[in-house]
Amino acid sequence: MTDFVITLPLRPGEEAQAFGDYLNRFVESRSTAAIDDADADAPFVMVRTNFGPQGEVKTVIFQEQPAAAAFSSGWRQARRPRGVLAG
Repeated sequence: MTDFVITLPLRPGEEAQAFGDYLNRFVESRSTAAIDDADADAPFVMVRTNFGPQGEVKTVIFQEQPAAAAFSSGWRQARRPRGVLAG
């Protein structure tokens, strides 16, 4: 099975907090689907955190492309209202 990997460098502070809030909402919104797929060989989402000189780097791994696309799209939208996204 192919994994769909999203790598997100996060600035400390507001952006890192916004990511945590968004991740929690995303997982909660999909918890019923994840329970229905309890026979899967891995969780529907896994998150790894690495730290570098610029701050945190989150690696979010999905088993299904639609979930990865929904997460990515939702994260872009979640960043905008807070003024986190530059440009």
